[in-house]
Amino acid sequence: MKERFNGIFMKIYGFGKKLIREVSVRYVLYAALTVLFAEILHTGFFSGITYFFRHPVAFVSAVLTVCLTYCISLLVKKRIGTFILIELCWIGVAVANCILLTYRINPLSAVDFSIIFSVFSIIGIYLSPIQIVLVVSAILLALALVVFLMIRLPGEKVDYKRSVIRIVSIGVLTFGVFFFGAFGYADGIKGLNLPQVYSEYGFVYSFSLSFVDRGISRPDDYSRVDIDSIISKDEQTDTGTSDGGASDDPSADNTETDIVSGEPVEKATVNVIFVQLESFFDPAQIIGLHTSENAVPNFTWLRENYPSGSLTVPVAGAGTVNTEFEVLCGLPISVFGLGEYPYETYVKNNPCEALPYYLRDEGYTSHALHNHTGTFYNRYSVMKNFGFDTFTPIEYMMDTDKNILGWAEDAVLTDEIMGALNSTEGADFVYAISVQAHGKYPGVPDDYGNIHVFGDFNEDVLNGIDYYVNQIYDTDRFVGELISRLDALEEDTVAVFFGDHQPSIDVTSDGLVCGSVYTTEYVIWNNIGLEVKKEDKCSYELSSYVLDTLGISGGVITKLHTMNEETPSLDDFTTLAYDILFGERYAYGGSFPYTVSEMKFGWRDVSVKNAFIKNDVLYVYGENFTESSKILTDGKKRETYYVSGELIMTPNVAEASSVTVAQIAENGFVFGEITAELYTGADFDFEINISEEK
Repeated sequence: MKERFNGIFMKIYGFGKKLIREVSVRYVLYAALTVLFAEILHTGFFSGITYFFRHPVAFVSAVLTVCLTYCISLLVKKRIGTFILIELCWIGVAVANCILLTYRINPLSAVDFSIIFSVFSIIGIYLSPIQIVLVVSAILLALALVVFLMIRLPGEKVDYKRSVIRIVSIGVLTFGVFFFGAFGYADGIKGLNLPQVYSEYGFVYSFSLSFVDRGISRPDDYSRVDIDSIISKDEQTDTGTSDGGASDDPSADNTETDIVSGEPVEKATVNVIFVQLESFFDPAQIIGLHTSENAVPNFTWLRENYPSGSLTVPVAGAGTVNTEFEVLCGLPISVFGLGEYPYETYVKNNPCEALPYYLRDEGYTSHALHNHTGTFYNRYSVMKNFGFDTFTPIEYMMDTDKNILGWAEDAVLTDEIMGALNSTEGADFVYAISVQAHGKYPGVPDDYGNIHVFGDFNEDVLNGIDYYVNQIYDTDRFVGELISRLDALEEDTVAVFFGDHQPSIDVTSDGLVCGSVYTTEYVIWNNIGLEVKKEDKCSYELSSYVLDTLGISGGVITKLHTMNEETPSLDDFTTLAYDILFGERYAYGGSFPYTVSEMKFGWRDVSVKNAFIKNDVLYVYGENFTESSKILTDGKKRETYYVSGELIMTPNVAEASSVTVAQIAENGFVFGEITAELYTGADFDFEINISEEK
């Protein structure tokens, strides 16, 4: 009996030993360990090691996905070195996600790689110089290790036939299991936000899914009949409500033709302003936090005296542009792929139904304003695809002040908004995006402002809250000043103020009065007598709610909102979104009615009056120069000194055949340029005030 048992054991041992020699099996084992390591970093030790039992299909999909990437090494002679490089990439991604979660709520996803070059300009805010050096050193060390192994380890003969068979076999198995899992989890994933998906289905699986889950899949029941039924469920409310708005405006006696329905609509004259406040919410919502005074007194007053309510947004701690998309377009971001930012995918290259297009038909001029670089999240391209007439990023704003982290202070937006309103004769739509309260919030004590915070929190967290509270106090002052200026303008105006998401501080939903990290607030200041009422909204409902209040019909997305007493289902939104963005566009009668606008950068014109050289210094005089105005001589960018809105200069120029002034972002993107006529001392007499030279 003992000999028989030993014989069976030796056979099993021999089979296992033979099996483990098969490279595909070893790769599967290595992949399983890598997936568990990534999951432990993401959710913690216990949750990580029980991942398989909670979601076996997702676990197997993740293991096969990692294994498939390993298989690339089977096609090269330096197999071991290539394998180590791929393994280091997976470990690096897992570690990067772990680090990222200390700064924000959203885990690492595909979209982070699409904005990586934009992040370089603000990396100094999130990492100290020492941390940057350590990160770069770690990357260089890892690459050096791979190069060393590539050189030192012997090459192996590649059996391309067997390698291809292995890769194809694992590839078919991977895609089969992966997409089987994606199909099975589809309904569950659509009802969750990004952190919930990662927590529920695992880091590697969700991270991989974020690369392939893009756009909107064709709904099973998609047809013209289905679209017609979605946008005409209640014909009685087709023209909106009657509580205030254009129909009550005595000056709204002109008519236009609605771009979708072809029916005449009244032309409104009420200025419409949306102000998206970065990371803005009332600190009083944090349970156990006490402040020396109210951090948002103006917003508190607005909340008590004007239409207001809580606002459910799709992101927390980051992801501003997804709230922005929902407000401008009226579509929930959940109709798109996992972790997708439409600013980085669809709207980057295609026009999309949005507020500016609706209001253009009412005679409005639309302006977008943002006191941060216009290249971030591709806004320089996206805004024209939303139909804006002008877009004023910080590169076109004059004399901006920065806070201690380097973010532009929001006070600059007051003059910018008023300037945009006064730059046209008729009614205006302004969408302003603030940035001052952006993280990362310092964990060190300092004198951050007049307000002091108290509470039973970790010292680093409390220091971060201290900084944050004083930033939104400044933002709240901007809100108060803007309202004062709008009131003095004596034009019919509706101004909507709302938080894009909560700040990235270490406070969970359980620690908030509102009960969710996905809740901010909105208020609607106005001087046209709108009824004071409290209604809670989702961010994708906000614009339709305002348009309906003003009696403006909007487009097919607005109709979907206003034709239903209850919030439309996600299936209805998904089907309609697929139709107007990717499908046959039955909702528009088969042809897309919106075209890319001829958008201008800056509501004010940058102009050049003259340029001349004196003592090897090139002086350029003009109007509306900013710190982003750069001088180019003979096509070469020069070190430029900003003196004022009328004067910029560059040294060490003996002569030049051509002079150009360009508005250039820190990453080198050129928004626009103007050629200057160069005068010589023989035909131009001038005096330079030495005190102006800086």
